[in-house]
Amino acid sequence: MNLYDFLVTTYNTFISVFPGPLQWLVTLLILVGVVTAVVVLVRHHVLFLIVLVILLPFIIPVVARLLSDIYHFVIYLLQILHLVPQSSG
Repeated sequence: MNLYDFLVTTYNTFISVFPGPLQWLVTLLILVGVVTAVVVLVRHHVLFLIVLVILLPFIIPVVARLLSDIYHFVIYLLQILHLVPQSSG
């Protein structure tokens, strides 16, 4: 099971606790939390980012997969909020 499947399964389990009319609000709060966490990480860990750039050629496949899974999870959350159209695939 990859990261995307794990995130979606965990999210669905967590969101099922809340009543239907409140699920969009909880999803929105989760999305805001993820964006805020990324901004704080980038702002406070500049040295980490410098080391990351130096080691980038070695970790490109890992980072690409991680960012792809996170991107698909964010798109999944946005589709639940009906902010992006549902994909057919």
